Amino acid sequence: MEKEQKEILKQKIIQQLNTIEDLEVPISIYELGLIYDIFIESIDEKIEVTIHMTQINLRCNSNKSFLDLISSKVESIEEIDKCKVKLVFSPKWDLTMISPEGLKKLRQNAN
Repeated sequence: MEKEQKEILKQKIIQQLNTIEDLEVPISIYELGLIYDIFIESIDEKIEVTIHMTQINLRCNSNKSFLDLISSKVESIEEIDKCKVKLVFSPKWDLTMISPEGLKKLRQNAN
C-alpha cells in the first residue's frame, strides 16, 4: 500500500473516530487525544488496522462493547477488513492532549 493511500485511509479512520464520544466527556475520543496511534497494514491483500488508545480515568471500566463500537465504526470503512483496539497507558493522558477543537467544545459544554 502506497503512502498516499495510507494517508487517505487514515483520514477516513479519523473521521469515524470523530463520531464516537468518550463515555465520560461529550467530546470525540479523537479530539480528546485518547487515540495515540493508528497502524494500517496490508496483510494477504486485506487491510488491517490497529488503534492504540488510552482512557481518561484509568480506573474506568472501558467495557468491551465500547471497544467493539470503535472497531465496528472503523470496519465500516469499505477498504478495511479488520480493526483491533489496544488499550495502552503510556504516556498517561493529560489535558494537553486535547485538540484545539476539543478544547473549544469543552468550553461550550461548560457554559
